[in-house]
Amino acid sequence: MTPTFDSEGIDRTTFAPFVLHDCRDTEYKDTRLEFSDWEWLHDFCEGDYIEDYYLNGPGVEGLVMATRQLNGLEADPDSMDPNSEGDACYIHFSNFEEAVQTAELCAAMIKDKNLLRQAAATAEENGFGD
Repeated sequence: MTPTFDSEGIDRTTFAPFVLHDCRDTEYKDTRLEFSDWEWLHDFCEGDYIEDYYLNGPGVEGLVMATRQLNGLEADPDSMDPNSEGDACYIHFSNFEEAVQTAELCAAMIKDKNLLRQAAATAEENGFGD
């Protein structure tokens, strides 16, 4: 998938419900993956949990890490800086291609309850998230 950034460097559609921010032209020179569509997620999962896994900012961050691992990638590489708390899931990437690949994998995972459950189980097993 190829991101389509608006004039502010934000792609809200390609990887929805995840959002990708192109900040490569800022002082931080990174790409950021955000999740903040809590109403959609809680409606999709019929609550704040998938199985026994809590769906808040760090919880979704854990799903991202688990999804990477389930797809043969390092869960938390040096090029990734997880920065989530409360109801904010925000992950910084120093490598643009890695951010795009992660966004693509996670967009597919979060819209498929079987993949979501698998990611939640993997996150719990590995201590990712909360």
